[in-house]
Amino acid sequence: MEKYQKMVYDRIEKTLELWEQSGEIREEELYRFFHNVKGTAGTVGMTDVYETASSRLEDLSETGQTVLLRASWKPMIEELMPSREKPVLKDPEPASEEEAPFILVIDDDVEFIAYVKEMLETNGYQALLAMTGEKGVEMFYEFRPKLVILDASMPKIDGESVFSHIREKAVSDFTPVVLLGSETGLNERISAYEQGAMDFISKPLYQELFFPFLKNRLQLQERIWSSSLQDELTGAKNRKRLFQDMSVLQEKNASFSLVLCDLDFFKKINDTYGHSTGDEALRLFVNETEALLGAGENLYRYGGEEFIVIMEDAGPEQAEYRMEQLRERLKERPLENGVKLGFSAGVAVPEKESFHPEGLLEKADQALYYAKRHGRARTVHYREGLADAVEQGVVHIIVVDDDEIVRDMLRQYMQRRPELAGKVVRFRSYPDGAAFIEDSWYRENDYYFLLLDGMMPKLDGIDVLTEVRNTYPKDRILVSMLTARKSEAEIARALELGADDYMVKPFRVREVAARMTRLMERVFA
Repeated sequence: MEKYQKMVYDRIEKTLELWEQSGEIREEELYRFFHNVKGTAGTVGMTDVYETASSRLEDLSETGQTVLLRASWKPMIEELMPSREKPVLKDPEPASEEEAPFILVIDDDVEFIAYVKEMLETNGYQALLAMTGEKGVEMFYEFRPKLVILDASMPKIDGESVFSHIREKAVSDFTPVVLLGSETGLNERISAYEQGAMDFISKPLYQELFFPFLKNRLQLQERIWSSSLQDELTGAKNRKRLFQDMSVLQEKNASFSLVLCDLDFFKKINDTYGHSTGDEALRLFVNETEALLGAGENLYRYGGEEFIVIMEDAGPEQAEYRMEQLRERLKERPLENGVKLGFSAGVAVPEKESFHPEGLLEKADQALYYAKRHGRARTVHYREGLADAVEQGVVHIIVVDDDEIVRDMLRQYMQRRPELAGKVVRFRSYPDGAAFIEDSWYRENDYYFLLLDGMMPKLDGIDVLTEVRNTYPKDRILVSMLTARKSEAEIARALELGADDYMVKPFRVREVAARMTRLMERVFA
């Protein structure tokens, strides 16, 4: 950390020397300087410099054209230097986000969602934000949050309430939906409960009441999940039942094949026809699979659009034949809109002397991945060396920030971690938005996580975000905005234009990486 603190002071001194030559600078230049110093200083533990820069920003305009003379601007910059001789602050250990539950907040009041985000994340939760009903529904299906906080007065989608678009899946998954309202009368509460909401609470939120309430609801959800053995949406057996049955097979030293199935282009079905059609597709797959399976063959919903079939006393050839039968059956029975379902599958067979459920699932997953990378709509048997026969999934971590220190800190951290969320990491950085946009950075079939600084020369983060969302498919690109300001207008604009998240400088690199990993595990799995 001392290395980066020295770099901050070196940058301040170089800027001072450069501006000394001209003597005059515009107010907007001084604003940008303090903005960058604030974000970096806080990140590397320079509290005094951070606070001084924050104070100066309050007196400056981002777009100010006033010409400032040396006698005016120089004392402001020199204020940053005296703390150089103070002891270097150590980077404290961040709170782990590994198990932080996702809480989705859907509200068109940007000040409120910014407040709730900070409140949640200060208390160990991870907030997902949506300022429109459409974005909220999309994030609900994509990220599968543990709990939803929904403003009851959000504008309707196609004449129906936002809640009606997520109610069926929320109920089937036991996901609590909490409606928020400014009116707390009896009629409002009755309406909320009749719609199927778990709770109706009023604004403002009081932390001392809200967090015990939140913990209570999540604990109840966990108890329901742990006691259930059936997937409510599809009727298939669930993950808990899967591991119970695999334990029995392990104790019996039974012979069986495990098939991991994944619906092809499922996200495209959701995006094109709506999530209700996606749910219909899941149910159709389960119904047709169970109608085909015989004695000793069981179907489980593993998660999302992934399913597992266990076939006792069956070898991989028999498993492959059964999957081909299922493909033919699905071709003959399309969805109501005519769409035909397809799927890819990976088959793994346990070695009796070293059978571990997690290891067997990993082998099936490798075979499934191979099937998807080689054209989909096929079944692949696991074999030794299969993982080396196809390039592992690659995620490109791309930082676009004019702050060299931020770029270098993230680069150093990522270079020590060859994988994130089960994918090979490739790191790149750009000093401004124009350099990024002009580069040939996108490669089909890879994954991307973009960290965009909100304020940059040439093209700022918002311009880059707009270009990315208008040009490239969004299902393989996650975008998080980096900002040193808690500007409600800036946050709202970024979320409306398609940002998946935003992080306020100063930040700790390990926290950023943990947050990125959790988002990638949900979207890129």
